[in-house]
Amino acid sequence: MRDYSIFKEFGFERQPVGVSFSLKKPEGIPQMEGSLGVCEMFAKAQNSPPFYAARENVQCGTQVMGMEPFPPIMFSGQLGSEFSMFKTPSVNRRVYDYVPIMPQNSVQYIIHAPLDQLTFDPDLLIITANTAQAEIILRAGSYSDGHMWNAKGSTCLACAWYYAYPYLKGELNYGVSGLGFSMKAREVLPDGLIIITIPSEMMSMMIENLNDMEWEPHWYKLGRDGFVQGVKDMEARLSKDYPSDLVWGK
Repeated sequence: MRDYSIFKEFGFERQPVGVSFSLKKPEGIPQMEGSLGVCEMFAKAQNSPPFYAARENVQCGTQVMGMEPFPPIMFSGQLGSEFSMFKTPSVNRRVYDYVPIMPQNSVQYIIHAPLDQLTFDPDLLIITANTAQAEIILRAGSYSDGHMWNAKGSTCLACAWYYAYPYLKGELNYGVSGLGFSMKAREVLPDGLIIITIPSEMMSMMIENLNDMEWEPHWYKLGRDGFVQGVKDMEARLSKDYPSDLVWGK
């Protein structure tokens, strides 16, 4: 199992949550009681012992998890105007052409565990962060490979972008609490927090980068005028080694 202790150094108000998908019933982890929307489960797991959710525990999001197909009333876009999400069924219908969903019947159990109780390497790590914490995590996501940040989402089916998309694509994705329709209506989190999902394929790189990079560059501590002067000083220094037109294109 990987060492995830670097994430504890952030001092998150809400614990990161490891999520795994399974076709087999997990051993040693209890089934959650009651039912929740998938978008509510990672928030529940932030302050609870590990649990797994089976089909009967998923009140909303079974289609995203591949547990059952979309019913015609959803797939045809009929519900969009009822919820004031979309103007017409035709525009609502387009969502189903791009929203990522797990392959049918590939997931029977969804396992959640908070960071301090992880006993397995999760398929996903879902982090709820403030802006300063999110900046460090996102910078770590491109620190060693230069990849562009992704922020993909949609008005409805927000859980797809935090669960299915990172898992299926192997890409980090992030969004802001209060933007997903059902997540807002269900009061999953206060508005304005950054939700970041890291897939397992990126985890080793993320941990290595977080251990290697400077979390708070000195440039952030200079203030506006200090930063501008610092850039000028750097330009003067670099100009000793490179022609000035190669430094800033002047």
